[in-house]
Amino acid sequence: MPSRPLRVLVAHLSSEAGGNPDLPQMYMGVRAAGPVEVLPYSTAAVLGGSWDIIHVYWPEWLVRRDCHTFWTAIDGARMLAELRLAKSRGAKIVWTANNIRPHELGRSGVILGFIRRFSRLVDQVISPSYTALGQFRFEYPAIDGVDLRVITQGSYRGVYPDDEPSRQAARDHLNLPAKARIALAFGMVRPYKNIPELLRCHREVTHGREDAFLLVAGKPASAELARQVRQECDRTPRARADLRFVRDAEIQYYVRASDSLVLGTSFAVNSASAFLGLSFDRPVLMPHRGAAVDLVDEVGGAWVHTYEGGMRPSVLARAFDIQQPAGRPRLPTWADAGRRLYDAYCSLVVPPAGRKEDR
Repeated sequence: MPSRPLRVLVAHLSSEAGGNPDLPQMYMGVRAAGPVEVLPYSTAAVLGGSWDIIHVYWPEWLVRRDCHTFWTAIDGARMLAELRLAKSRGAKIVWTANNIRPHELGRSGVILGFIRRFSRLVDQVISPSYTALGQFRFEYPAIDGVDLRVITQGSYRGVYPDDEPSRQAARDHLNLPAKARIALAFGMVRPYKNIPELLRCHREVTHGREDAFLLVAGKPASAELARQVRQECDRTPRARADLRFVRDAEIQYYVRASDSLVLGTSFAVNSASAFLGLSFDRPVLMPHRGAAVDLVDEVGGAWVHTYEGGMRPSVLARAFDIQQPAGRPRLPTWADAGRRLYDAYCSLVVPPAGRKEDR
């Protein structure tokens, strides 16, 4: 144990991250595990203080992309210089490797180059799953010499309100068809999630069955993407798109009204949407990669159904035949995740036995 509270700067801590409560929940668990001072990352904090840990979750968002490529490159160089300065003062750099590559690759060459240079600075890499960690080691060979750990995220039980409405009560609340088999695509509508393609696949599925209903719920990332989704939805029978931010109290109705959650992207190695579905006791259909591979082992194939390749009509059709498993899936908690993260931090900061802590 450290002789004083750990001092930790966390990039993205003050961001709403699309409404996702993961970081606030994680750091509640970290604070419960031991003495720690956690603050949001800022240039002023780096320049004005001494820190034990600087933790980055999405390095691609450390760099400005709303400007000319030249200035994006300059901003990336500035960011790397800040991190090197922090390391020269004794800080350890931790990377939670959520995305093998950024989901939205504006300034792709500059951003990927920045992430590769960033990967050479890190002292510890944390992955959401063993399978994803192997993929990251292949993509970023510089991390092979650092401390590698797997810390699974917690579930959303107790995080979001849940009165456990019945499937029928939830459907009545949302004015959804009572007899349909409903597959739900939930979460912020971003380009990498392939929602327009998912709707096109659903058009093919409905040719062969009348009970299949696709529900899309989430706030679009742009007006253009919203237009595309509405256009495809208008052309698709037995589909509905609720393109808005879904308040916390409403999430329970969307998930419990569904028979399954479906993820149409083949890029993500971790998925908060999958954990959301499982937290509300609904099975999920997702690509067979990253965290999905580990989840099948941990909660069973009745809860996590996977597919190879990209989303296509034959894959989506499977979502409407998934049956509700008995009981509830066993899921990790944020308290467990926070305790493991605190221990990971301590392993970097506490000197080996026999050495005095540097003052």
